[in-house]
Amino acid sequence: MYKKILIIGDSGRGKTTFTKKLSEKMSIPYYETDDFFWKTKYSEPNNKEQSIKDINKIYDLDSWIVEGSTRHLMKGGLDKSDIIFYFKFRNFLIQYFYIIKRAYKRRDNIRHTFELLRHLTKKKYSIKYNGDKETTEELVKPYTNKIVYFHNFKEINNYLNQ
Repeated sequence: MYKKILIIGDSGRGKTTFTKKLSEKMSIPYYETDDFFWKTKYSEPNNKEQSIKDINKIYDLDSWIVEGSTRHLMKGGLDKSDIIFYFKFRNFLIQYFYIIKRAYKRRDNIRHTFELLRHLTKKKYSIKYNGDKETTEELVKPYTNKIVYFHNFKEINNYLNQ
């Protein structure tokens, strides 16, 4: 039914796992905004304008699933998506647990992991923690008619199993 799917939300919420399962179930290719954002994963970012140009090529395709949390990379997909899945969990302590667990499994750079946790904490307790940038809530507000919210892993699993 849906051919253009945008999956958004903070890190450690299960977006990538959900995206892979949905992609396999629907036979639609998926893309991660991280692959456009980073030149060298978690250490050297790509040029912002080039990243936007590259991901917009994906948004022009007939079908896609794009997941991530980078606002400037998801902006182009908001209008073009048929549906938006927004991972908006209330409990952020579980999020911290999954981020630390994932970092340990992947043997991620500990500095990057702590920066991510710091970023998420600032985001949780500040409305505009990043200067005057638009928050994700403000960004998606015009698209509420096509957003499906997931507040926990049970809701995610129920959706995948239907």
